[in-house]
Amino acid sequence: MSSFLHGCRYFILPLFITLLSLTLIRVTETNWQEWNDIIAQLPYWLLSIAAAMALQFNRSRLAYLALLLLTFYASQHNPIPLFSHLTYYRDEIFIGGTFVITWFAFIKDRGLLSSHGVIRLLGIAFCMAMGVAWLAGLKHFQTQITTLSPIELPLKFQILLPLYICFALVFSRALWRANLVNTSILTSLAIWSFYYFKPDYLPLAVLLSSLAVIYLFTILIDSYFLAYRDELTGLASRRALYNLVLSLGRRYSVAMLDIDHFKKFNDTYGHDVGDQVLKLVAAKLAKVTGGGKVFRYGGEEFTIVFPRKNAESVLDDLEDVREAVEDYRIVLRDDKRKQANNAQSKAKRNKAKSGAKKTVSVTISIGVAEREGGELFDQTMKRADEALYRAKKKGRNQTCL
Repeated sequence: MSSFLHGCRYFILPLFITLLSLTLIRVTETNWQEWNDIIAQLPYWLLSIAAAMALQFNRSRLAYLALLLLTFYASQHNPIPLFSHLTYYRDEIFIGGTFVITWFAFIKDRGLLSSHGVIRLLGIAFCMAMGVAWLAGLKHFQTQITTLSPIELPLKFQILLPLYICFALVFSRALWRANLVNTSILTSLAIWSFYYFKPDYLPLAVLLSSLAVIYLFTILIDSYFLAYRDELTGLASRRALYNLVLSLGRRYSVAMLDIDHFKKFNDTYGHDVGDQVLKLVAAKLAKVTGGGKVFRYGGEEFTIVFPRKNAESVLDDLEDVREAVEDYRIVLRDDKRKQANNAQSKAKRNKAKSGAKKTVSVTISIGVAEREGGELFDQTMKRADEALYRAKKKGRNQTCL
């Protein structure tokens, strides 16, 4: 998948859908006013469910955010006397919350009930304290800031300066590391800021319920890709293959592919280079034409299914893939950690840098079969595997029926 399509799927599209959904909610406000009492209870249920599911699927950052937003909503919706004075610290809570969301954008998901959980709680407390300290510092040094500043900065701008910096950081992070969790965190910061600036535009219950739904979709979609996508290559996994089988018609062809001498290649260059080769081959296979659907079957084996195609009609498509893999030169990456830290090794590294980078190439063998009669998928795939064995026996780097 190209970086543009990857960005669309995980960054642009979720943000667009969120914006469109909130706009529609606003436009249809008169239609759901009678459900206000029910909507007011939704954040309690949805955020709790989102937190529970996030913990179940090891998305602890979303779990923390859901619980923190749930706490914030409870303090706003049903304020208790103990926290009634919090309304006087609206700016401090907003800036502290902004720091918390930004911090979650740059840390990793870790277990809640572990030493990492203690660190996360301390981090949250520190971020909130930073929000209080920022406002207290502005108030205490306001005279010096006004005197020393070369331009006149409105107090509101000074208060919100951390927001502008944090939003730029979270936006850059979500764009650079495009995935659904990072986009959800960016959306959290956007909605958190939106409520601060426009508290009367949409009810807090609606905004937080929307965020909870975003978290739930993020968890479910991430879990789907975890189950049906191969993490190393990004291709669909064997489980996804057998899921496709359920929707195949009576006519289809199956190709089994294998990287030639892969074990020897791994032993020679190491598993890091082997993984690099697997990703390269997967990228080439993903470009197969003819309507083929590519799967990583396991190890160095791949499967391509051509729905509604016979074996003869897909040979040219498979040959194009085989030639693309054969013609590609792989630049080997140096692992500097394996080099000794002494003068001799340093001299060798300098010499290596001055010369041409070492490249290697790999080939693949392909076996293809089409479904015959009342065959089951496994039977067709077994015949494709037998054709793959014939291709290897004939000298490899070829396609056999």
